Amino acid sequence: MQGPAPLRRPARRPIPFDRSPPLIVTIMNSHATLGILGGMGPAAGIDLCRKIVDQHPASRDQDHIPFILYSVPQIPDRTEALLRDGASPLDGMLDGVHALEQSGAGCIAIACNTAHAWIDALRHGTRLPVLDVVEAVAGELSSCVAPGSPIGLMATEGTHHANVYRPRLEALGYRFASAAEPLAHQALVNEGIRLTKAGDVRRGGEALAMAMEQLLAAGAQRVILGCTEIPVALATCETPLGRFGLDASAALARACIAWSLAHENPATA
Repeated sequence: MQGPAPLRRPARRPIPFDRSPPLIVTIMNSHATLGILGGMGPAAGIDLCRKIVDQHPASRDQDHIPFILYSVPQIPDRTEALLRDGASPLDGMLDGVHALEQSGAGCIAIACNTAHAWIDALRHGTRLPVLDVVEAVAGELSSCVAPGSPIGLMATEGTHHANVYRPRLEALGYRFASAAEPLAHQALVNEGIRLTKAGDVRRGGEALAMAMEQLLAAGAQRVILGCTEIPVALATCETPLGRFGLDASAALARACIAWSLAHENPATA
C-alpha cells in the first residue's frame, strides 16, 4: 500500500522591498530631534530625559521633543581618567555621538557634567552642534545672581580638576565661595555621590545637604549642583536649602527645549 504523498512546501514569494524611509526617519526629518549622550552613569541620561519631558510646555503628546538616548555605562570613568590616568572615555563618547548622528539626531546633549571636559574634542568629532551645560548654567545664573556675587559649586573631583566651570564663570565676574575645610567638604560631596550611585539615595542626600550648607555658610548666594546625582539625592531630603541650588541638569534640559523649539519645522509645528 502506497503511503501518503510527501507534503510540498509552497513556493516562496519574494517579499516586496519598500524603499520608502521608515516612519521614525520620516518623523525625525520633520522635527528637531535631540540626541542624548548618556550612560555616565546610567541614571544621568534618564534624569535628563525626564527633566526635558517635565519642563516642556507641551499640551499633548505630539508636541514633545523627539529624542534618542544613547546609554552605554561601559564608557570609562571620567574622573578616573582626569585624576588617576585611567582609560580615556573619549573614544566611547565619540562612538555614542556618531551613533546618535547616524540615527538622525540634529543636536547632542551630554548628560554628564564631568564629560564636558572633552566637549571641544566631541565638537571636533561631529558635524552636529553640541549643547554646553556651562553655557546653560551661566545663562540662568545671570537671572538670579548679580556678577561679582559669590557662588558655590558642588561637583566631582574630575569636574573641579578639569576646570569645567570655574574659569568661564569667573570670566563673567562671579566669585567662588569655598567651604572652611575644602578637602573635607569635597570628601563629603564624593561620599554623597558615591552613596547615590550605589542606590542609598537617602544617605547620599543627607551628606550632600551638609556639603551644601557649608557653602552657604561661606557666603554662596547660589550653589551649582554640578553632578546629576546631587539634585536627585537632595530631592529626597526634607531640607529648605533646595531653593539655593541651581540644578545644572535642569538648566541643560531647558537649553535642549530651547534648541528644539528654535529648530522646529514650521510646516509641521
